This record gives sequence, C-alpha cells and structure tokens, in this order.
Amino acid sequence: MVDLSPFCLYITGVTGTGKTSVAKKLSKQLSLDYLEINTLVLEKGFYLGYDINRDSVIIDDELLISHIESIITDKKRLCLVGGIIPLKNVIDLIIVLRCGVNILKQRLTSRNYPKDKIESNLEAEIMNIVYYEAVEFFPGQEIVEIYNDNITIDETCNQIVSIVRQHHPSILE
Repeated sequence: MVDLSPFCLYITGVTGTGKTSVAKKLSKQLSLDYLEINTLVLEKGFYLGYDINRDSVIIDDELLISHIESIITDKKRLCLVGGIIPLKNVIDLIIVLRCGVNILKQRLTSRNYPKDKIESNLEAEIMNIVYYEAVEFFPGQEIVEIYNDNITIDETCNQIVSIVRQHHPSILE
C-alpha cells in the first residue's frame, strides 16, 4: 500500500527526453497527482507572449510559481513535469531525464519541430543545461539524472521508484 504523506516529485529534461510519458506512469504508480507545467501555462494564460524563434510561449514565472505553490499546498502529493521553474522549498526529489543526442534528434524530428527548435534542444542536451539550471534553482536539493535513451518507460520508472525507495521510503510503504 502506498503511503499518502506529502511528497513532490519534479520531472524535467530537454524536450523529447520522455518527461510526460514517465511522469504519467509514475503518478499512477506512486499515487501522485499529475501536473504538466506547459499545459497549466496555456490553460491559465500564465505567459507574457510568444517567442517565434523557439516556437514557444514566454512564461510569466511569477504567476506560474504562485499558482503551483498553492496547488502543492492543497494537494500534498504531486508529480510536476516540465521545464525548470524556480520553485523554492516545495520539491522533495528532482529527476532530470537525459537522452543521447542521436536518439533525441530522431524523437524531435519525428515530431516535426522546426530546425531551430531541434538544434536548440540538442545543444541544451549536449551542454546539460537542464541539470545545471536545476542545481542553480534548487541548491542543496536532491537532483538525479537518468539516461533513458536505451531503456523503456517501465525501466525508467523502476529506476525512479528505486531512488524514491532509497531516499523517501515512507512514500512506498
């Protein structure tokens, strides 16, 4: 039986690393509410404009963070998925999904993303930008990288559950 004590898992990574698929499956496995940041931004209008070069909205961090913090306070057990936003003191574990550049390029190309978006995401993966942003925004926080380009979603989830079991055992009791 899964314990219902407070817990917030944050899954992030470059576009195409499997964040959404992994987070949805983990949310069910660990009895966490699922919240996709990009969907929330669009549904609530938490953006300032649109960046044509990156083919994405420009997020209003203040509105988004305030809203997510209130959700975390209300829900107590949450799996967040999306790009790094500087939430403070509410995250228990951050998972940065990583992927080899060749496989990532295939995934992004199959989604028909513009060349500039593909290149910027590949560059971000090569430079490990998401991990370094996580370290910058969450100093002292537990951050784990998982490479998932040669394993299934189930295997990725099993790795994360193992990490949760090791560092937050009450969640799985």
